[in-house]
Amino acid sequence: MHEISNLVKPRLNQIPSSLIRRVNQKYGAIKDIVKLTIGEPDFVTPDHIKLAAIQSILDNHSHYAPNRGTAGLLQAISDYLLRRYQLTYNPQSQLIVTNGATEAISTVINGMIGPNDVVLIPSPAFSLYETVTLQNGGVPVTIDTSQNDFKLTPAVLKSYLETYAGRVKLVVLNYPNNPTGVTLTSVELQALAAVLKTYDVAVLSDEVYSELSYSVDHVSIASLLPDQTLYINGVSKAYAMTGWRVGYLAGQTDVIGLLAKVHQANVATIGSLNMDAATEAFLNGDGDPRRMKAIYEERQRYLTHALIALGYQFVEPQGAFYVYVEVPATFTGSANDYTDLLAEKAKIATVPGEAFESGGSHYFRISYATSLDNLKLAVSRLTQFVNTQSVKQ
Repeated sequence: MHEISNLVKPRLNQIPSSLIRRVNQKYGAIKDIVKLTIGEPDFVTPDHIKLAAIQSILDNHSHYAPNRGTAGLLQAISDYLLRRYQLTYNPQSQLIVTNGATEAISTVINGMIGPNDVVLIPSPAFSLYETVTLQNGGVPVTIDTSQNDFKLTPAVLKSYLETYAGRVKLVVLNYPNNPTGVTLTSVELQALAAVLKTYDVAVLSDEVYSELSYSVDHVSIASLLPDQTLYINGVSKAYAMTGWRVGYLAGQTDVIGLLAKVHQANVATIGSLNMDAATEAFLNGDGDPRRMKAIYEERQRYLTHALIALGYQFVEPQGAFYVYVEVPATFTGSANDYTDLLAEKAKIATVPGEAFESGGSHYFRISYATSLDNLKLAVSRLTQFVNTQSVKQ
């Protein structure tokens, strides 16, 4: 019998699997637990989008589609970006439809990062940026933002660009942010852009939560640095279409032409009916994210007010559907220990900050992408848990 696992790249042994998925599975095994873990809308895909997919099947759209996406979807994305964010991309030469935003992220990093290339990642962050960088032998350098309300500042960015001068290829920006819910204002983005434009680096701008920006109007760094930005978005979060797996990558013609080769080799194309559904979302679904956002905002207000009343500390989220909460100072264990305790004693499943911060964390993420009734049940249990812990102390 041949053991072929030793033929796999050795570096894969050093890359852990997703902690979010692991804790979701672990805590999900607990009976009657309230799951506030996975960042997935609890809404169903709007009916008009589902009907478009059904019509696509009836119209026999069951063959290979063009590698970069159908002409209809590419045009719809181009029109949407101009309409919503004043971004101009040629549908035929500056866009690629991807297998969700995650494939767009992987395509960029796979296409641009090699051994010892540096990727700057403001932390805390979605773990995929670091994972794919490591898979390619690159060096993910995380930038701690906790001392500035989880916002990357121009001075800190410049210091890292200088420290790793000549090695940095990508700077990751993700706003509104997962896991903090923090976003950047136009003025703050302009200050970062002023630094970035003086360096020969690309910006990977992950904007999948752009439609879920509450107190701040969403502005894309691509509007300020069009030549340097690789813009990533999708339909999963905004239109409750996580299972449809449709994202997209936008950038200047030359770089998109090169990255299209990575996409073609790894994915070939996206399912035709999925793209037809996404086309309908962009053409006729502008009201869908607005309706969902209003409900998310109601949940956010309820949850944050409850957390404040219980004495928890956090930076006010301005977008997405997460609150990144500080573990109480009186708790001496890790964030992972704290979420284990919450799951065991309070029957509330959350995600420890170790899923978003290498080297340990003292935070945990709560997702409010669930019903208000579930949140009320979670708050009731959390209140009892906090009161019990206070008595013990």
